[in-house]
Amino acid sequence: MDSTLREGEQSPGANFSPKRRLEIAIALDDFGVDFIEVGHPAVSEDVLEGIRLISEQGLRANLLAHSRALRKDINLILDLNVDWIGIFFCLSNTCLQRRFSISIERALERVENAILYAKDHGLKVRFTPEDTTRTEWENLERALSLAKELKVDRVSIADTTGSAHPLYFYELVRRVVSFGIPTNVHCHNDLGLALANAVMGIEAGATLVDATINGIGERVGIVDLAQISTILYYHYGIKHYRLEKLYELSQIIQEITGIRMQKNYPIVGENAFIHKAGLHASAVIKDPRFYEFLPAELFGRKREIYLDKYAGKDSIRFYLERTGIRDEKLTEKLLSIVKTSQEVFTPERLLEEARKIGGVE
Repeated sequence: MDSTLREGEQSPGANFSPKRRLEIAIALDDFGVDFIEVGHPAVSEDVLEGIRLISEQGLRANLLAHSRALRKDINLILDLNVDWIGIFFCLSNTCLQRRFSISIERALERVENAILYAKDHGLKVRFTPEDTTRTEWENLERALSLAKELKVDRVSIADTTGSAHPLYFYELVRRVVSFGIPTNVHCHNDLGLALANAVMGIEAGATLVDATINGIGERVGIVDLAQISTILYYHYGIKHYRLEKLYELSQIIQEITGIRMQKNYPIVGENAFIHKAGLHASAVIKDPRFYEFLPAELFGRKREIYLDKYAGKDSIRFYLERTGIRDEKLTEKLLSIVKTSQEVFTPERLLEEARKIGGVE
């Protein structure tokens, strides 16, 4: 489930106009996500309008709107053409006592009323006990029993602070799954463990992972869509996502938000398919599988060879042969120039040096 339009917009610097929301939703649907979390309509009028625009498109993906356990939030969603609602409420003792000043019994009553109201109006319900990973098990057990009794369609385990250890997360998901309710996982990345926890959640029986384009979201974000969809492809054989669209999705979000990716970011980062060391480059030129677990082309990317003092003959040949030049003496001379320079050589710069030597017209 992609949550760029909800969780992603909570990232500092992200702000989507209704038109941009629609653009992102259409691109996500084209990529093939199973669910799109279209936003929390109570946030603002432009979020509400953006959800309305999206809901009119007849997209293939399931559309889910976010909601507090409040009737006024649910009423906003009833006026939209979405089938799913995501209702959340924190049930940890700390939250109940210091944030809401209510008992667990009163909290569960509030959750029950919200779920029943949504279901009575034809919505499918995902219920999230916010901060699930730090909530006392006895409270979760009561909430899950209630969710099962109310025939909630999905429950979501939220590592809201991104603090869970993957082994603990696995055991928690396994216990939740045992209630027989289809389970989501929502993993924050505060310790850099969001992806690891999501994979452990899958192994424990979760069937839906929340993600965002470029992993954006509150604070440092959640699971990255490119990474989790590639893991599903490579390790689990799930191949209906259009991985060649991932780079385009990443570029759209970078352009809209101004939040730029690290060059060494997996899959969509600038360096993801650039090979530098001469031995690596030589092997990749012969067969990319030596140093690429999946080919660049699968992701709509191009393989590049980086030229500096680490270059070898094959790196030089790679660019010369692209222009139809096969000249070993020229290759040797150019390699010597590159090796003794402290600069990085672009393909254009390499050809410029070749012209100076007299090997290219």
